Amino acid sequence: MAQEPTQRNLPPPKMPVYLVLLWQDQAGRWEGRIKDARTGVEHPFSAIEELLSWLENHTEQRRLA
Repeated sequence: MAQEPTQRNLPPPKMPVYLVLLWQDQAGRWEGRIKDARTGVEHPFSAIEELLSWLENHTEQRRLA
């Protein structure tokens, strides 16, 4: 029997896609990088609050465009 393709929740074509890499530093705080999947540009952050702020600002910029 043929297996049905798995349904995936992928973004619409031309929408930005970001990979978020997280890890804990020596003090147990979260840090990481946001990587634009299309361009490869990375945005480092050193706290979850920075990540959330970047995401909120980026979402607002897309709305204004």
